[in-house]
Amino acid sequence: MLLRLPPSLHYPITITSLLKKPGDEVKRDEALFWYVYYSEVEEGDGVGNIIKVQRKFPTRFESPVDGEVQEWKISKGDVIDEP
Repeated sequence: MLLRLPPSLHYPITITSLLKKPGDEVKRDEALFWYVYYSEVEEGDGVGNIIKVQRKFPTRFESPVDGEVQEWKISKGDVIDEP
């Protein structure tokens, strides 16, 4: 089975770590890889002003199904712009 990334992720994402290797068994909701995305957020600057800043958010992608990793079509460092 080929897993595709869902459109609900905050693209672009950068793959930071593959947690499974080909041949590994995976359970549903088990982490497959770590990635980061960037998002602009509003924060207070300490003197009453609201500013927009770019923040990095690390997160993991979890398997939607039980199965076995056959092969990766992504690598550490890859930037993925869309599903």
